[in-house]
Amino acid sequence: MFVFSGDPVRTGRIDPEFAEEAGAARAAGARCAVLGRAALLAGDVPGAVAGVPYGAGAAWYRGRALPPERYGTLAAALGERGCPLLTTPDSYRAARDSAGPYETFAGLAPDSRRPARTPGQPPGTARARVWWVDGEPVLVGAHPDTPGRCPRPDLSAVAPVVRAALRRLGCRFVTTDLALRPAGGWRVTGVDDGQVGELPGGADSGTLIETLATVGAGFPVALAAGRVVLRPVLPTAAARLADQSALPGGTVWAGGEPPEPTVSCAEALVRAAAAGLYRPGWGLFTIVRADDGTAVGSICLHGPPDEDGTVEIGYALCPAARGAGWATEATRLLADWAAGRPEVRTVLALTEAANEPSRRVLERAGFVPSDDRYGLRAHIFAGTGRFP
Repeated sequence: MFVFSGDPVRTGRIDPEFAEEAGAARAAGARCAVLGRAALLAGDVPGAVAGVPYGAGAAWYRGRALPPERYGTLAAALGERGCPLLTTPDSYRAARDSAGPYETFAGLAPDSRRPARTPGQPPGTARARVWWVDGEPVLVGAHPDTPGRCPRPDLSAVAPVVRAALRRLGCRFVTTDLALRPAGGWRVTGVDDGQVGELPGGADSGTLIETLATVGAGFPVALAAGRVVLRPVLPTAAARLADQSALPGGTVWAGGEPPEPTVSCAEALVRAAAAGLYRPGWGLFTIVRADDGTAVGSICLHGPPDEDGTVEIGYALCPAARGAGWATEATRLLADWAAGRPEVRTVLALTEAANEPSRRVLERAGFVPSDDRYGLRAHIFAGTGRFP
């Protein structure tokens, strides 16, 4: 669920600045509602939230900034309507407090006593804005002050510090502005709550909104264990992957390109999204090496659980990454996560009888042979279901 600030002129309509994001939210299957921001600021709380349906579930706010005390009032009003905000008032205040966050970004933040730049004055160097959701950098773009200049920051040193800071702050969704030091290394020049952060023109709002919809529905933005990280490929990124015009999120693939089954799965995901059948959390993931971020293949769930609570899992590796145990670790990780979902009874994998390497991967990942289905050899994850 997304609550967007309303048009300052046309009551009941979404602010035009956020109309594109609202379209992306609807395409991702999320509900949208309008907040009467002017009414909220004027103290008319019932009128401000009148457009938010009762019982709509957890929500993100996306709109123009609110004073922290008004945000707290909004959170209380939406909570009473069964629509709790995913960013608490304390988290909102912490992210918007320019002094508090800087103190937590040890080694990355500039001197907070430095005089502020005059509004409208262009910064001395191009900056990047990074959008973090549950500690993951899901979108990197130009800073709104310099939309035509967008450096690509190396986040390898930045990410661990930012994640630790966000845990201390209790913030799930924030933006950080980064600038390159003259001597090298990136520093944090600004921190804000992600719900009110401005997107520069041309930014990939689809990826951001789809990630928020996924997290809002109770699914992780990434799964990690040992050497492996699984990152969801969401519809916007899948569309680029399907036509090979650009790889999702600047992904670097082992051997230079994704496996053909990965592209086919991305095409199927795009078709499902176009038909309104896409469900966050039950699709395609890249298999990423935790140490350097290189994608070594993909793994997928072929849709949400069926009426019997069964989900099917499949994977494909880049040829250059085969034989190193990546498929086993990724399959075990995703199967274990799926098996822990209350709506899942059985995690199933199918393979051709002659595909001995794939059968060995499944057995090492914790699957056991079951009855054949559709002419294929079935394996069931040992943590779920019943098997002979």
